[in-house]
Parts: sequence; structure tokens; C-alpha cells
Amino acid sequence: MVLKEKDLERIEDVNFNPQEVDFSDEWKVLKVALENEISGRKLYAQYAKTVKNELAKRVFIHLANEELNHIDDIKKFLDSLKGKGYVDMDKIVEPGSLDKTGHFFGELISELRGRVKPSDDDKKSRQVAMGIEKAGYEYYKQGAKATKDPQLKKFFQWLTEQEQSHYMLIRNAFEYADNPESWHAGEEHWLLEG
Repeated sequence: MVLKEKDLERIEDVNFNPQEVDFSDEWKVLKVALENEISGRKLYAQYAKTVKNELAKRVFIHLANEELNHIDDIKKFLDSLKGKGYVDMDKIVEPGSLDKTGHFFGELISELRGRVKPSDDDKKSRQVAMGIEKAGYEYYKQGAKATKDPQLKKFFQWLTEQEQSHYMLIRNAFEYADNPESWHAGEEHWLLEG
């Protein structure tokens, strides 16, 4: 089935709005996070089917798979809050998210060098995806600040780093697609701005 623009979720439908969540209710914070990660995965899978740019398509496939990992991790944490197991944060939290994402991006542009053609149609997906990742970053940052649970704090801090790396992956991919001749891998920036 070919998806049309009207079928795509809008950023306002994703509802990643920290002001609407009581951050003292850890269960609710994680439930909202789970819902948003599911929506993000769905959106990235849709974009992977509709974008014209091969680089953007591969980035969205990668992000959809990353969101699936976050969904599984959040479910484990929710189960642990219900007393159904223990979450081993050392198995979930992988250090170096930014480095891993940068490495993925470097390999991707090396593989696709000379075959990346920017498309005006892909700009909307870029804006929406960057908005989702930035909102997720702020949400998890606020969750980390609010929780008293050291394991949950560590988890939210890790998710904040994940959202930052996703944001920068999207930004760098589209900047490269817009002008691959002048973009240099050594000049990429892996920090979330403002």
C-alpha cells in the first residue's frame, strides 16, 4: 500500500508534551513514553516508505528499529514497577550512543556517496522527525530530573542521549543530502541545539 501525505502522523498527533504529564507519577511517565515511542516507530516506518531520498529512507529505517528497542526497554521497566522482574540497567544502557550513531552515519554516506539526491518532498519528514526527537529529549530530561529512583534516572538520562543522537542523525543526513559536495563528515555536530 502506498501511503499518502494525509496518512502520515503529524507532530501534534505524537503528543510529546512534558507540560501535560505529572512527572511525579513514574508509571504514567513511562506509559506516555511508551505510547510516544510506538507513535515514533510508526511514523519512521511510514516515512521510510514514502521519502524519495535513499539516505533519508535508510535513516528512517534505522530510527524505526531504534524506537523498537526503546519500546522493549520501556516495557521491561514497566514490568519491573509492577514487580514482574528486575531491570539490569547495565544491559540496557549502552555507552557511546553519539559515537555509534556517528559511525552508522559515516558508513551510510560512504556507501551512498554520489547517489544521494535531495528532494523537496522529504523536507516535511525532516522537520517532523527533528521535532519529535527534540521533544523526546526534553521529555526524558524532565523525567530524569523529577524521578527519585536512581535506576529510572539512569534510564531517562540514557534515553535523553538516544534522542540527541537521533536528532543529530536526522539533521546531518538531510544537511548532507541538501549539499553532499560541500558537506564534510569531519564537520558534523552531534549535540542537540537549543
